[in-house]
Amino acid sequence: MVETTSCDVIIGVPTFKRPEYLTRCLKSLEAQTYGRPVRLVVADNDAEGRQGIAICERLVAEGYRFPLTTVIVSDRGIAPTRNAIVREAIADPAIAFIAMIDDDEWAEPDWLSELLAVQAEYDADVVGGPVGRVFQSAVPDYVAAANQPNYDKTLTGPIDLVDATSNILFRASLFREKPGPWFDLQYALMGCEDKDILLGYKLAGKRFAWAARALVTEEMPTSRCSAKWMIQRAYRVGNTDTLINLKHRPPGFNPLSEGVKIVGALGVSLVNLTLLGWSPARRFEGMRLGARVVGKFAALFGGRYQEYKVTHGN
Repeated sequence: MVETTSCDVIIGVPTFKRPEYLTRCLKSLEAQTYGRPVRLVVADNDAEGRQGIAICERLVAEGYRFPLTTVIVSDRGIAPTRNAIVREAIADPAIAFIAMIDDDEWAEPDWLSELLAVQAEYDADVVGGPVGRVFQSAVPDYVAAANQPNYDKTLTGPIDLVDATSNILFRASLFREKPGPWFDLQYALMGCEDKDILLGYKLAGKRFAWAARALVTEEMPTSRCSAKWMIQRAYRVGNTDTLINLKHRPPGFNPLSEGVKIVGALGVSLVNLTLLGWSPARRFEGMRLGARVVGKFAALFGGRYQEYKVTHGN
């Protein structure tokens, strides 16, 4: 299902067995106020069920506003799915920018306009924006706060690093500079394939900017609305962050100094769990920090946690 039109922007959406979420995401993209032509690429990682493909076909039949291309990705994981989006985008030499949003998110109407305006103003190679979270099921305030990023002090303009692709705009030439795969396949089921590639761009001297008004919202499904899941996520973040640092060896990182930091963080975790353990919020922070520390320690000895073997929200 491919339509062609003259445009220089593609929006890519990776999806896997979340048809209701994908529908909401695509509807929000259809409502964008950006006035120039845009193409969408949906990469469906469900090669058997093809629920994402079915949603796209229905929307196109109903007169979807933008040209919509679908790609089936047989290799399981988010990294090959993002690579499929990039491959489809840069095959068109007219494409100058690739925006990405996840299928469990929806964008405000001026999302794309804001990303592109900031890119033009600061001549950025990568532009990121804030992701707000809503919870499908009630969670304690301290759990919600721990998983609600605070962007209050992150103003529009140049920034040191954008570390996630859940709300992002790339200059397409970044991907044309070298052959794929661009997103490292070792992170296919681990996550953090985005932080890996973005740290690589930073170390290569690429320019980053932040678009504070380019807002998207992510829904946290019931299966993620628990302290247990959030502690598991902390373990995964510690694990993959360390693996990425071991790969890139950014300034200031070495395994010895990381080991010292791990010991210090473990001490803080134990204080929260013991001396301050009377407070549920402190206990949660202690377990969360402890899980992240253990994830880092495991990575130093080759441990890898594949969080995305389980799909949430389907």
